[in-house]
Amino acid sequence: MQTTAVILRGARDLGLQALDLIAPGAGDLVVRVDHSGISTGTEKLFWSGTMPPFPGMGYPLVPGYEAAGEVVEAGSDTGFRVGETVFVPGANCFAGNVRGLFGGASRHLVTKAARVARIDPAMGAEGALLALAATARHALAGFNTALPDLIVGHGTLGRLLARLTLAAGGKPPTVWEIDPERRARATGYPVISPEDDPRRDYRAIYDASGAKGLLDQLVMRLQKGGEIVLAGFYTEPVTFAFPPPS
Repeated sequence: MQTTAVILRGARDLGLQALDLIAPGAGDLVVRVDHSGISTGTEKLFWSGTMPPFPGMGYPLVPGYEAAGEVVEAGSDTGFRVGETVFVPGANCFAGNVRGLFGGASRHLVTKAARVARIDPAMGAEGALLALAATARHALAGFNTALPDLIVGHGTLGRLLARLTLAAGGKPPTVWEIDPERRARATGYPVISPEDDPRRDYRAIYDASGAKGLLDQLVMRLQKGGEIVLAGFYTEPVTFAFPPPS
């Protein structure tokens, strides 16, 4: 079976290509992808050629680990039916030397049924946000973590963190955002520029921006005993200034 997929042949070398898919087995699904997200963290770094090395990386690769679509073939052992809508967290289903490191940006995917999640078809394109929503939920559910009263960044992850905080019954968090356009469309919580915030008594600060060099500034905004949760993607080691031991 062939499909059309987005392929990164190298840094800043992006295109579409016909690729062969591995043959599905009894425990596999074939999914027609209708929506696929684009990560401004990992995938942007692969596009720019600045991704820090880690096992399994390399070119050419099919990006995309946030995909939603319809089951078009279901193996006898899957428990799924043709026509169901599912979320697929990427796939490694391409024959040849193409890396399926993420693998979701393809018109069709072959994947183990155990890896997918059924979703409501009415979610449409928002169904591709399931992994990001899980990231936000895991950040809030960490060991001894408190609900955020300050969130840094009003991108998709920051918005999800703010909405989950409200859904959990928390007080509306303050959200910092330096981009004026991104301050729009907040419902139930304030989004402001960091320069306009005088507070230095936050109990729990969640960073969803991944910005480098931010930790020193955030430490100065904590109350005694407060915590900082790093929920972004960081391209450089996270450090902060502190007096060296004598």
